[in-house]
Amino acid sequence: MSIMLYATLLIASLTLSILYLRTKRRVHNTPLPPGPPPDPLIGHSRIIPTKDHPEIFYEWSKTYGDVMHLNALGHSFVILGSEQAAIDLLEQRGANYSERPYSPMHDLIGWGDMLVFQSTGEQFNRLRRLSQQPFTRQGVLIFRDIQIHHMYTLLHNLTRSPQSFYKHVQKFSAAVIVEIAYGHRIIADNDPYLQMVNHGTQVVADSGNLGVNILDIFPILKNLPAWFPGAWFISFGIESQKYVQKARHWPFQDVKEQLAAGTAKTSFVSLHLEEFEREGTQGPEEIKDLKTATLLLNQAGAETTSSSILLFIFSMLIHPDALKKAQEEIDRVVGHNRLPDFSDRESLPMVECVMQENFRWHQPVPLGIPHCSREDDVYRGMFIPKGSIVIPNAVSMGMDENIYANPHMFWPERYLPKPAGNGEPHPASIFGFGRRACPGRYLADASIWLAMVNIMATFEISFAQDAYGKSIVPPREYITGATRRPKPFICQIRPRGAWAEKLIQQAYQDSL
Repeated sequence: MSIMLYATLLIASLTLSILYLRTKRRVHNTPLPPGPPPDPLIGHSRIIPTKDHPEIFYEWSKTYGDVMHLNALGHSFVILGSEQAAIDLLEQRGANYSERPYSPMHDLIGWGDMLVFQSTGEQFNRLRRLSQQPFTRQGVLIFRDIQIHHMYTLLHNLTRSPQSFYKHVQKFSAAVIVEIAYGHRIIADNDPYLQMVNHGTQVVADSGNLGVNILDIFPILKNLPAWFPGAWFISFGIESQKYVQKARHWPFQDVKEQLAAGTAKTSFVSLHLEEFEREGTQGPEEIKDLKTATLLLNQAGAETTSSSILLFIFSMLIHPDALKKAQEEIDRVVGHNRLPDFSDRESLPMVECVMQENFRWHQPVPLGIPHCSREDDVYRGMFIPKGSIVIPNAVSMGMDENIYANPHMFWPERYLPKPAGNGEPHPASIFGFGRRACPGRYLADASIWLAMVNIMATFEISFAQDAYGKSIVPPREYITGATRRPKPFICQIRPRGAWAEKLIQQAYQDSL
């Protein structure tokens, strides 16, 4: 297909979309939410950022408010910049806002049928049931031994090669998810399951934010051949799809063979396969749903957990006072004769504050996963057209001056009751809103807390020194796609004393 034909189709599509939006506005006689001044015909296409979307949307919200509208080549975007607006629309009006926008990029990759991108309907409900059953607040308790074992391994690895903390954190999060999903215990760094998850993490990072990547804004480009100049996203999607198909089928088949041989360990997949067998429901549809649900578990679960822990290490590096206060609390409550465990959580309010402040300060999924409006709606006197892509901007929510005093300050005490703190609420945007809230949020929350409290209990985190003894302060820069993590940085991570190293090695040996 020629460039001229592509341009003609694009202009025709654009014109029809703009006429549709203008017609809808005339019918409703209600203004769209405010936003930056648009250009004629192309709307906001020229100014929609190609990177740093959350921060730019946050800056715009200071001028245009917590509900903004953008129009890019006929695509209607509504950016939510406050938790109240997100709760009002995505939860209180969830029936209208629980849809997902179609994503040509994720469809090309092979993720189109995954729960997080799935349209509501029968298959969505089946996948939601599969994903929620083992991961309720009480259900995740059965996975604690797995989380604890791999946490001890993480601490052990940090004592042996602290400079490789990035790799150790990624291995921890992958190992927890893989053992829960497939019953496979990752030990070696060249384990194929670990390589599978790490590859998936890279695909997540490279695929961009849902709704605002190039292919989602210009879906007609999906038909370009991979050799077409500038069509990197086509070859990326094709290569990623090969990996996704392997990750979907290979580990699942591995569990099936282990079940047949009587060697399978209890896992998400084995439990469901045994249930299908008992109930006589092991048909092609059930198997497909189980593969799809497990693919999401091992890709999204590992990525968000590792990102959160890496962001925490970065936070403690540049906010040493917060680390010191949390360590003082751990020393007072837990002491130096054992490592913290889940039973200590309620007795460590300062540790909880540090975790929540890290979530507010460094959101692992800064734009959430966009929702889509099913029907026209009016909110606060503003018209939201049917089919609008609704984006909850967690960065704006975390910096909301109506909720958080001095929001640009990293101040964990803000969550403590007065007079010790300010009694401010925990950030609500971390795991999504309404019917689309992350089904694995209780598992992720537990893994992140366990790793954080034990790292704080046993390690000092400080700036690395250059050849002149000057501290190397890393810039606040991120690798941002669907998720966010700090760009690789260097720091010093060392045990707090001989007692800490002894505790770590004893716990690690006992867990083997």
